[in-house]
Amino acid sequence: MGHFLYNRFIGTEVIRIYEVYIDVFLAQNVLMDMQLLLLTLLLLKEKINFLRLLAASVSGGIGAVIILMSGVGFNIIYILLVLVLDAVMLLICIQQPVRRGGVFRRLAMGIIYLHGMVFAYGKLMECAGRLVGNGLAQIVVIALIAGIVIFMLVYRSLVESKHIYEVTLTEEGENVVYRALFDTGNFLTDPVSGKPVSVVEETDTTKGWLKKYPQKYKIIPYQSVGKEHGVLEGIVVDELIIQKEREQVVKKGAVVALYKGKLSKNGDFQMILNHSLIM
Repeated sequence: MGHFLYNRFIGTEVIRIYEVYIDVFLAQNVLMDMQLLLLTLLLLKEKINFLRLLAASVSGGIGAVIILMSGVGFNIIYILLVLVLDAVMLLICIQQPVRRGGVFRRLAMGIIYLHGMVFAYGKLMECAGRLVGNGLAQIVVIALIAGIVIFMLVYRSLVESKHIYEVTLTEEGENVVYRALFDTGNFLTDPVSGKPVSVVEETDTTKGWLKKYPQKYKIIPYQSVGKEHGVLEGIVVDELIIQKEREQVVKKGAVVALYKGKLSKNGDFQMILNHSLIM
């Protein structure tokens, strides 16, 4: 491809002239979009399809070229065009069905992640340029981002091998989020309703629920190693939402018991799910 001249004027005076080679500009944008989209998908816990990722990156690169050649300055129109382009790239990448009402939230989070990483990318390029020179800066930043991606993939693999999920408890519009261990040995049940019981670390919020909603209060008897009998305070929550890799499991009227202490020595999880909530 040839090059493209982009002049910016104030009145009749040229204040800056850019000489941009479109093929180089396109390739740089495709590569950068691929890296940033990959990290964004990992943060969104989306399944990665590399064909979709490539299609989204190419679309982003072509879109960036079109925006550049349109001559739009840095104004509200430019910002809106960039946001639309980001949304298109994310929609191409996202595979899992999104629950009604969750599309905007997922796209909004994806766009926030993307622009946060674009900012970080620019700062890394600036720092790397000063340390190793502009010629090697791109290679150093790409290697660093690749290392971050590998770390996140390995970390996610380890988390999934331990069957740890993100769980949200909701009560009258108030939410508490936990990292929960799926324990096939947890057969705890509510003796009155017969519902399965999960155990969570007590927080100020959940303790407050016991006082605000006494009609939902529960006493949960249990047996454990080292203590033959005991009881835990519990509550019936409006919803217990388990975020799996490609779907959500929603349990209405779930029973949770509050544990005064730490369930995990190293802080990997703050909740133990009942075996029947997923199986």
